Amino acid sequence: MEATCSTRAVKVLKYIQRNSPRSISRASLTELGKLPVTVLSSAHAISGWTELTNDEQLRSWLRSAPPPAAKSSISGPLFNGTLVFAHVSFAQPNLPPSGVSAADIQTAISYATLAAIPINRYASQYGPNWIRVWPVAIPFTANLQSSSFTDADFEGWIDDIGQFMRKQVSNPCIVIMHNRDLPNSASFIGERNSFHSQTSSGIPYCYSLVFGENLTVADNNHTFGNLTRQKVYAHTLSHEIAEMVVDPRGDDSNREVCDACSGNCNVQFFDLFDQNGVFMGGTSDTASATGFSFFINSIVSADVAVDGNFCVPPGGNVQVACVYPPPFVRGQLYAYGDTGTPGNVSNPAIAGLDDWLGFKFLFAGTNLAGENQIYAVNDGGQLLSYGDDGTQGNVSAPTTVGFGGWQNFKFLFAGTDLTDANRIYGGDSNGQLLSYGDDGNPGNVSAPTIVGFGGWQNFKFLFAGRDLTGANRIYAVDDDGQLLSYGDDGNPGNVSSPVVVGFGGWLDFKFLFAGRDLTGANRIYAVDDGGQLLSYGDDGNPGNVSSPVTVGFGGWLAFKFLFAGKNLAGDNRIYAVGA
Repeated sequence: MEATCSTRAVKVLKYIQRNSPRSISRASLTELGKLPVTVLSSAHAISGWTELTNDEQLRSWLRSAPPPAAKSSISGPLFNGTLVFAHVSFAQPNLPPSGVSAADIQTAISYATLAAIPINRYASQYGPNWIRVWPVAIPFTANLQSSSFTDADFEGWIDDIGQFMRKQVSNPCIVIMHNRDLPNSASFIGERNSFHSQTSSGIPYCYSLVFGENLTVADNNHTFGNLTRQKVYAHTLSHEIAEMVVDPRGDDSNREVCDACSGNCNVQFFDLFDQNGVFMGGTSDTASATGFSFFINSIVSADVAVDGNFCVPPGGNVQVACVYPPPFVRGQLYAYGDTGTPGNVSNPAIAGLDDWLGFKFLFAGTNLAGENQIYAVNDGGQLLSYGDDGTQGNVSAPTTVGFGGWQNFKFLFAGTDLTDANRIYGGDSNGQLLSYGDDGNPGNVSAPTIVGFGGWQNFKFLFAGRDLTGANRIYAVDDDGQLLSYGDDGNPGNVSSPVVVGFGGWLDFKFLFAGRDLTGANRIYAVDDGGQLLSYGDDGNPGNVSSPVTVGFGGWLAFKFLFAGKNLAGDNRIYAVGA
C-alpha cells in the first residue's frame, strides 16, 4: 500500500513541467516524475542540478529559474468552499468502464463530511477557512484512447466538472478517487501518488488513491500482508484535503501542513475522533487503535518550526507537534457534557459551524410543543430558534420566532414557570420582567405576560433553572452579591418574594447560568476569575447552596456565550461560543 507522497515534490514537478520552455524535451520532463520524492522536495537547495536531470538544456533553464523555496509562512488565503466528489468512470475502447464504486464514493463523502470539521479547526491555526461537502457524487465519464492519461487530460476533466459545479457553489474543489488495482483501470502518467493542485483556470482539486473496496468511514476493515484492520483511503484523502485547505493554489504560497506528520518525513501520526467529532488522542498505527469512529492525517501545529522539507527538525518532539486536540474556531458553537464528577466535562462537539458571535443574546429553552431549542437575537432584533440534533455541525436552519424588537431587553433567557409551562423571559428597559410563549411556528410568539412589575434591571445576572427538589426557579444576583431565587406561578405580577440562596460573592463570576449534568441533576454553573467552570446545587432552603464542584479546570473565560440546554435527543449540554 502506497503512502501519500510529499506534496512539495508534486509542486516542484508541476512548476518545472508548466514553466519550462517548450524546446525542452518532454521525455526529460517525464523522467523527473521517476525521481525519489526526497530529491524533488529538496530541489530548491540543489546547485548543479545534476541530481535532477542529465538534460543540459533543462539544467540551464533551472539555473536561471529554479523552483521557489518552500515557504513556512502563510501569504495567501486558505480554502473557503465546497468539496465535490466526482464519480469517475475510466472508459477505454472495447473494455468495460472502470472506477471506484458509487457506494464507496458515497462512503468517502460521509467520511469527508465528518473529517472536514476537525480539518477546519486545525487549519484555522493558519488562517480563516470553511469547508462544506457536497452530499452526492457527480458522475463523470473519462473517455480514453489508451490505458493511460496525462496531467493535461486529468486537469481538463477537473475543469469540466468544476465549471459545472460553479453553477451550484461559489468555490468548488473537485475530489477524484482512483483505485489503480481495479480491472481496466487507467494509469496516470508521471503521477505515482496522491496529491492536490489547481488547474490553470483556478479550480482546486485533490487526486486521492484508494487501495481497496467496500470502504467504511472508520477505514479499518481491510487486510494486507496478513495484517488486519488496515486503512485503504482515509489517510490519503484527509492528507490531501487538509493540505489543499491551507494551500488551495497549490503553488507554495502557503506551507505544507501534513508532511511533517505523515509524508516525506519518515513519521506517521493520525488523530482519532468519536462519532460526535470529539478528539480521542492520536496514534501512529490506526490498526491497533480501537473505539474511534474516524481518523485524519495529523496536521502539524502552527507553533512548531519546520525545515525546508516541512519536517520537524532533529531534536524536535514530532509527536507533540502532530498529536493535539483541534483548536477552537472563533465563533463556532460547541457542546459539552458534564458527567457530574470533578473535572470530567467532555471534550466539545461542534453543534454549529457558522459564526455565532454576531448575536446579542444566545440561550437555550423549550418551546410550547416541548421541542428543545437554541434561541438567538440577531442584529435586526429578530428572535430566532435553532434545533441541535446532537450530531456535529448539524444545527438546523433558524426559525424566526419573533420579527423584531428583541434587542431592547437587558436580560433574555428561557425557563419554566411553576405550572410547568415553558416560557421565554425578558427584562425590559423599564425594569419589568415579561414572559412569552413560543408555540414553535414562525412569528407566533405570544403577547407578553408581566411577571414582575419593576426593579429587575438592577440585577447583574438573571436566569432560570431548577433547584435540587425539582422546583422551577428564576435566579438573580443583586448588587450585594447575593443569589436570590423566585417562583413564577404563571399569573401576571404574582412572582414570589425571593429566597436568599447564597449570601454573597456571586458578583465575581463572568458567567452564571443553570442547567443539568448528564446524571440529570439540576445545577447552577459559574465561571470564576481563574477560568474554572464550577457547579453548585440549590436544595431550596435559604443560604444552603452547596459547595462548588470544579467541572472544568480552566479556559472557560475565553467564551463570549456560555449557557446550558438540551439537544433534540434530550441530552443535557453546556453550550459555548469561542470569542
